[in-house]
Amino acid sequence: MSAVPRSYKLTVKTSFPSQFSGVVEIELDLAEPTRSLTLNAAPPLKLLGGVLAAAGARHPVQSVSLSKTDELATLGFSEVVPAGPAMLALRWEGRLDEGGLQGYYRVACPPVDGEPPEFYAVTQFQPTSARKAFPCFDHPAKKAPFSIALITPVGLTSLSNTPEASRKPCSGAFEPSEVATAAFLAGEEGKLADGAELVAGADATGEWELVTFGRTPPMSTYLAAWATGRFDSASSSYTSPITGEEVPLTAYAAKAFQHVERGQARRALDTLAKVMPVYEKMFDLPYEMGKLDLLVVDDFEAGAMENWGLITGRKSTLLYDEKVGGDAALRQVVTTVSHEAAHMWFGNSTTLSWWNDLWLNESFATLIGEVVAINAIEPTWKVHANFIKFHRSDALRLDALRSSHPIHLSCKHESEVPQSFDHISYEKGSACLKMLMEVIGEDKFLAGTAAYLKEHKHACETSKDLWRALSAASGIDVEQMMDCWVEKVGFPVITVEEDGDQLRLRQNRFLSTGDPQPDEDETLWTVPLFLKDADVAAPPSVVLMSTRDLVIPRPGSLYILNAESRSTIRIAYPASHVSKLTAAAKSAGSKLSLTDRVGLVEDLLLLSEAGYTRTLPTLDFLSAFAPTETAFLVWAEIAAAFKRFADAWWEQPEGELDALRAFARTLFRPMVDKLGLKHLPQDDPDTRRFRALVVAAAAAVEDPEILAWVKQAFAGFLAGDVDPLAADLAMFIVGTAVKHGGAGEYDAALAMYRSAPSPQHQMAAILGLTSTRDMQLLQKTASMMTSGEAKAEELPIFLHGLAANPSSRRLVWAILQQAWPMLEQQYQGSMLLGKVAGTAVEAFSSEADAAAVEAFFADKDTTAYIQPLQQALDTVRSKARWLAREKDAVRGWLGEKGYLAGAGAGEGEASRDSAFAQPEDV
Repeated sequence: MSAVPRSYKLTVKTSFPSQFSGVVEIELDLAEPTRSLTLNAAPPLKLLGGVLAAAGARHPVQSVSLSKTDELATLGFSEVVPAGPAMLALRWEGRLDEGGLQGYYRVACPPVDGEPPEFYAVTQFQPTSARKAFPCFDHPAKKAPFSIALITPVGLTSLSNTPEASRKPCSGAFEPSEVATAAFLAGEEGKLADGAELVAGADATGEWELVTFGRTPPMSTYLAAWATGRFDSASSSYTSPITGEEVPLTAYAAKAFQHVERGQARRALDTLAKVMPVYEKMFDLPYEMGKLDLLVVDDFEAGAMENWGLITGRKSTLLYDEKVGGDAALRQVVTTVSHEAAHMWFGNSTTLSWWNDLWLNESFATLIGEVVAINAIEPTWKVHANFIKFHRSDALRLDALRSSHPIHLSCKHESEVPQSFDHISYEKGSACLKMLMEVIGEDKFLAGTAAYLKEHKHACETSKDLWRALSAASGIDVEQMMDCWVEKVGFPVITVEEDGDQLRLRQNRFLSTGDPQPDEDETLWTVPLFLKDADVAAPPSVVLMSTRDLVIPRPGSLYILNAESRSTIRIAYPASHVSKLTAAAKSAGSKLSLTDRVGLVEDLLLLSEAGYTRTLPTLDFLSAFAPTETAFLVWAEIAAAFKRFADAWWEQPEGELDALRAFARTLFRPMVDKLGLKHLPQDDPDTRRFRALVVAAAAAVEDPEILAWVKQAFAGFLAGDVDPLAADLAMFIVGTAVKHGGAGEYDAALAMYRSAPSPQHQMAAILGLTSTRDMQLLQKTASMMTSGEAKAEELPIFLHGLAANPSSRRLVWAILQQAWPMLEQQYQGSMLLGKVAGTAVEAFSSEADAAAVEAFFADKDTTAYIQPLQQALDTVRSKARWLAREKDAVRGWLGEKGYLAGAGAGEGEASRDSAFAQPEDV
């Protein structure tokens, strides 16, 4: 029957090392008379008792029926309970060590002076794991206020969504109330099972405190949060530009790990203090939780989580070491904190009605939190240009796969939700919103957004609610324009034919295999074309293309149809026009803007990889264009192209791989010589990033002088003498040093991993441990994953490193097959399961491997991870088709250009440890 929760009064007792118990009183509206009530509950919860008070009568729970598949508990009563207001009280217990990284779980701290290990406990509920911590109506639309209290051992810090309201000593017993009476708490009423401890009685094992927190606004269950442990803290604040009140900001981390003591939480806290007033002004809505905390969690499933008033996150997203952090780590922390802070409005105050609109949460937080707000606080970061390369590119690469999905999801069962947290829900959605913002203007876009947030404050919404608000602000029919982008899978490639003074345009779905079938190519997108003549200094004009074919006047001789790469599309220009654009891009004082050049290079490379054009003209283009290019973002795409070559060609003969490396060295080494091996005081952020990129790329393609520099930098890194450039390249330096070193370098990386003073050290150490070419050492690394030495949150990182290493790609697949039953159990209901499967598979590049993977999973229930698995298989097949189509031509080109040494260089056994890889996150 239908029941609507109106409020939760929740008390949770944490009994370290492994037990928790709780009592909840849920105020309800019953829609009709009933003898049963269904809500969500899932292992490790064990329901101990329940009673429903309604119309002056008490109705003890007589029975409970559990559905493990649907994670539901149906409570049975002996009499019919009348419709109307009611109060449900439930008590339960669970184990902190049985929930994985979901629900309410514990995190171990290192032992001190021979003492037993200490733990702290924290929640992670998104999307559907609140039910693993307390029985509830675990649906995002069923919002209700929460009053949370925690019973914890004396001396610990307790945190929740709102400020602490009171703290007092207690016996460890739950306090009785009008509904949860002493008799009920003692198991004398509504008893369903015996508990491991008497939840109503005093606990003689230690002293206890009862900490209560203020009542929250109405919110979804997945946003409730609490934590308890020995935490250090650092504080800041900001003054609300709307209310004038000071809002406390605090960063917490486990005292045992010394993160706060080392000052590593300061940058995240400073970012929070900068962006919160930006959001209040932007939306004309004050933040309303009274405080905002950051909690660093040392074993965490997601990157970070936007719990309202208590943001949680893993070390790499919330901690930054000023001495060795480097630029990429800094940007990750700043953008993560800004993204999660944006959720205080997008997702928390205004919430999706169901998970099929996940994009409303994540796409907005990505666009507003990682672009608009960052542009306000870090104006030198060129975030709008970076968005093209590092957000839109990720979106289009995934959306080009046959197995992609629409932004607006089709979630038939809750078990499908975790796999939907992908580049479509985040990056493609944000790219489409940015495209819309470019059409209507940022001011109107933000005005419509603010109106949308105000209208739906404390409520739930759908895509149509957003379109109505933006239509009202802009005066155009936003739904008509955007519906196809949100409801349909994929995106178009616009093919251009020149016909005198006219251009004939055609739109078709773009696929990474270049072969859309008729039933896959039925969508007609409403495409904003941003037309300009690069010879003329004037803003672009906007034309909406909503038909298969369109004829337009040629905008000029040097025309561009997607100016500044504003639309979420690819453009296939005629070869003659590509030559014109290339010449213009190469000329001194290029007429093509930075984002025009990024879009041109990306389109050319991806069109050739997919088979829309041939690869050899693209190689010629790189040879001619790269030496004159001086922008980091364009070179980042060039470096990414060589990595994609390496990923596809990794099992080709050694001579061909040597030839590809030789070709790459002719491009990257001159840039290293131009930029040097030292950061300079006058460098802007992009110059530093550019230098780091080309140095790492030159080392990746085995330039001997740069490898010598890496060896020296690694020694300095171990000695604590970290050059600023080396700090930017920490992960790559450690990985490269171990790859080209031996047992000594491996052991140094292992020691660094076991006593890493910062998350940047730890990530660098993992990359080192997974980069060796020694099979015995690789087996040693693999054993760390199966022995438990590697934390659960690190398993996908280890797998990613091993899969990126040609020497261990097949080892990863062997490990996954052997460990799959354990992995399914460990990550049941977790988004990590899909990441693990996809990571192990997508490194392959042959149809035979794709078939073997399909055979392995043929008899398994893949519902919870089918999307990332299919996407990985599509990635493999895209590479296999590219390789089959072009490998002979590429071999011939390499020989013709003099990179392929010897007549027999293209023959012989392939070397699986020889493929070059480009740096990531530099």
